[in-house]
Amino acid sequence: MAVLADAPAAPLAGINPPLRHAGPRIEPRIAAVPTAIRHFEIALDGSEPLEAAIARAFAAEGFEGGAVEIAGLACSALDYVIPARSEFPDRLAWYSAPRQPRGRAVIREGYASFGRDGGRPMIHCHGIWELEEGRRALGHLLGAQTWPEPGQVLQATGFASAVFDRRPDPETNFDLFAATPAGTGGAAGRPGAVVMTLRPNEDIATACMERCARHGLAQARVIGLGSLNGAGFRGVSVMQDPISEFLVRRGRATPEAAEIEIAVVDSSANIFEGVLARGQGRVSITSEIILLAEPAGA
Repeated sequence: MAVLADAPAAPLAGINPPLRHAGPRIEPRIAAVPTAIRHFEIALDGSEPLEAAIARAFAAEGFEGGAVEIAGLACSALDYVIPARSEFPDRLAWYSAPRQPRGRAVIREGYASFGRDGGRPMIHCHGIWELEEGRRALGHLLGAQTWPEPGQVLQATGFASAVFDRRPDPETNFDLFAATPAGTGGAAGRPGAVVMTLRPNEDIATACMERCARHGLAQARVIGLGSLNGAGFRGVSVMQDPISEFLVRRGRATPEAAEIEIAVVDSSANIFEGVLARGQGRVSITSEIILLAEPAGA
């Protein structure tokens, strides 16, 4: 049985002052789309890169959007980037040069949003991997350059009436996934999931609690990824950098409380881990968060 700690009467202040991006503030600050869902497996035969394999499986299942959870995925090649400070005045952050570690790698934990970029399917994936020399790293996976070994299986969730749609974002000057209604399979009654994208300075734990209440979810499992303007963890640990990317490792939310454990990498490749304190997990650029409905007490 999951036990969630009581939420504080008021959220703590953010670790850093709110970020001001180069573009105009866009409303609404949270896009949330309730949807019916279906879980399925993706069998990998090693004949194509990870992004292509995921896209092929979603097309076969008839879904335009969804989520993929990764655990213990062995890869013959793995490319990734980490967050970096921007050299240009029109955006606050960018990416490092691609990192192409030699040899075999294993994605120990990962999450990928699946959606579309114009007419092309694409994934947005963050993960924790172990490289051949034993070094542990966290970053933004380049799915078109990452090759899974054959004979493995991924766990996927298809959205009946939601999709991540990549669009130019005037506020941050990035092209970003946005949670968007799509398809014809609506969520009658309580949805199987609520698909969310959060804008800068929104607090992740608070958003999860509020959307559980709004959409009638007594309890939800939380999965997803994004970027943070610093992070405060229960206890004394703090990640100060506003240029960062995170992965939700484990999460539960109710209308009254949220317990969201993340791993986050800053622009110096330092990794921080812990349960987010409410109010101290505020978005830097964007976050893609899925609330998967669960029976209360599950």
